[in-house]
Amino acid sequence: MEAQLIRYSGEKYLTNFPTLDEIVRKNDDEGLSAILENEIANNCDIPFMAIENEGLTEKINGTYRYVLRLYDHLINGQKALVTLIGIRVFFDILVPDGESPNECETKIRDILSTSVKTFSVEHIKAFPFRGYYREKKIYLRIYTNGTGERKRAIKAVQDNNFETASDDLYSFHRKVARENGIQLSGWSTINKYICKKGKRTSPLCPHEFYVSIKDFCPLEDFTTISDRFPITALLRDRTLVLMWDIETQSQ
Repeated sequence: MEAQLIRYSGEKYLTNFPTLDEIVRKNDDEGLSAILENEIANNCDIPFMAIENEGLTEKINGTYRYVLRLYDHLINGQKALVTLIGIRVFFDILVPDGESPNECETKIRDILSTSVKTFSVEHIKAFPFRGYYREKKIYLRIYTNGTGERKRAIKAVQDNNFETASDDLYSFHRKVARENGIQLSGWSTINKYICKKGKRTSPLCPHEFYVSIKDFCPLEDFTTISDRFPITALLRDRTLVLMWDIETQSQ
C-alpha cells in the first residue's frame, strides 16, 4: 500500500479535493445558502461565528487604519472574513502626583512631537492596575492612527520615565476584542455592512464584509432571528474552541 505525501500551508484549497464551497452546495438540504444570499442582498443582519482573529493596519479611504479581522463561518457553513473598522488605537499615561493634567499634556505633546506624526489626547480617570486605591487616578489617553505609531509613542513616553497603562505591545487585538465585547467563540450578528463578495483577501473566504465595530454584536437570543434563519442550523454547530488564560505581572 502506498501513501501520498501532501504538504498543506493552510492558505488555499488542496487540488483534487472538494472545496468547502462544493461540500456546502452538496449538503445544503435546508436551502441555507439561498436564504443567506437573500439576506445579504437586502443588507439584513446575518449570523457569523468568529474563530480566528488578527489585528493589522489596512488602507481605508486613503488613510492607514487599524482593523480587526475575524475569520470563520456563516450559517450555511461557508467561510467568511469580517473586517471590523472604526477602532481607536490608544494607550494611557498616568499623570504624576502634584501635576495637573494640562501641565502633563504639554510635556507629553513635546515628547511625542518628534516621534509620532498624528495623535490626540483625552483626559480620563481610572484605577491603576497595581495596588489598591480608593479613588481613581487621572490619565492621559493617547490615540494614534495605528499600532506602529502607538509603539513608538509608548517607547518615547517610557524613555522619559512616565508610567503607562493599556500598553501591551503585541496583543492589542485581544484588548480590542475584550473591551468592545467581541465574541470570539460563539455566534454574533453583523449589520450595516459592506459586502465585497469575490474580493478574496483570503483565498478560503468567498464572502468578505466590512463592518463598524459598533455593529458587531453577540447573538444572545437565537429567537430574534428565527423568522429568517432556522434555529436548528445555529444549535447544531460542533465547532471546538480551545482557549487559555495566562495572567502575569512583571516586577
